[in-house]
Amino acid sequence: MELAEVIAKIVELEQEREDIFQDSQVTAEEHPRLAYIEAELPKLWDLRRRIEAARAAGLSNVPVPPPDDPSKMIG
Repeated sequence: MELAEVIAKIVELEQEREDIFQDSQVTAEEHPRLAYIEAELPKLWDLRRRIEAARAAGLSNVPVPPPDDPSKMIG
């Protein structure tokens, strides 16, 4: 994923989260989507920082991939 795509997705999810909280009430239907957004945003911010750090170091790719998502690991 390119930096511009990561930033666009962050903006999109933050706007969606803001829309959910607009009426100060989260409905039962909105809870799963909100949980997804709250889980994805930290990952996207981490990826953004990794890409920016790699570019600042003169690299064309992120040398160390993000850690595996523990919620998807087989226990």
